[in-house]
Amino acid sequence: MIAGMIVAGLLLIGVTAGVTTIIKNSRPKLAKENIPVRLGVLEQVPIQPMLDKLNAALDDDYVQQIKQRFLQENPKRTEDDFEWRLFELKRYFLLSNILKKTPMFSEEVDEVWHDMLLFTQKYQAFSEKFLGEMLHHTPNTNPEPAPQERAFFDWIFSQLFQITQYSWKSWGSFFKHPVDHQVLKEFKSSSKEFLIEKYFKVNEDNKVTIEYLVAQMKQQLGEIEEMYRADKKGKFTKKRTFGEMSELSLVMVFFSYYYFDEYWNYAKAYAFANTANYTSGCTAAVFCGSASSDGSGDCGGGDSGGSSCSSCSSCGGGGCSS
Repeated sequence: MIAGMIVAGLLLIGVTAGVTTIIKNSRPKLAKENIPVRLGVLEQVPIQPMLDKLNAALDDDYVQQIKQRFLQENPKRTEDDFEWRLFELKRYFLLSNILKKTPMFSEEVDEVWHDMLLFTQKYQAFSEKFLGEMLHHTPNTNPEPAPQERAFFDWIFSQLFQITQYSWKSWGSFFKHPVDHQVLKEFKSSSKEFLIEKYFKVNEDNKVTIEYLVAQMKQQLGEIEEMYRADKKGKFTKKRTFGEMSELSLVMVFFSYYYFDEYWNYAKAYAFANTANYTSGCTAAVFCGSASSDGSGDCGGGDSGGSSCSSCSSCGGGGCSS
């Protein structure tokens, strides 16, 4: 009888291990082949001159030196891991070319930036070729979070890029905080020229992109006004996969504008992506994820601030400023 129980126990362990292996193998891999092309820029975004300038400024030899150092300093990390971090860092550089203030909200992405800085001459050459000036890295020493800065970062990010499963993991939860109500009022009532001067860094390569972003925000503010007249709590569908998240940015603007103090009480029903689960419709272009109706187990998306997801990372909560 004892022998039978032992055999049964071993069979149960074997079945459990087999199921675990199947689940793991069915999930998308953190492989560089899955990195979206063109930095995951959304098809409708006019940004090609900036992409071309970034690619020209960041030469292959420099990238290989950065990769070699990163892998030497982090022997448990893979080449694929480096490529995903570099992918997000390049997106950050595009944001730095556009915005007057661009906090760094990811420790994972920031590690690669630190390695870039060690090659001082090449980093300076890259900065000046891409931005026309030195892109300084200043770690954020303020322990207090910067929720409104993060919210504006999230909105801009979602207008430009696909938000992949790795984006959600490396940057931490998107759409968790409301956009500053005063910022929204300014975008609603102020001229394009005033907004560009106040919030953006304009050059010949990014001017069209910036004008696109201003137009997007003004359009969304117009949409939520019509939506509010029809239904005071708005009408939205829950996001089911990663990728384009412009719908969630509209949710963010709506509840930021009309329910700023209660933002997360309303937005959490929509602004959720569970990075632990995947849909069957994944493609090689982006990681996919499934939404949850109750928000349980999300990556920093719950009221507890994401304690259920230890892999989420934010640079001290408040970000590192550039």
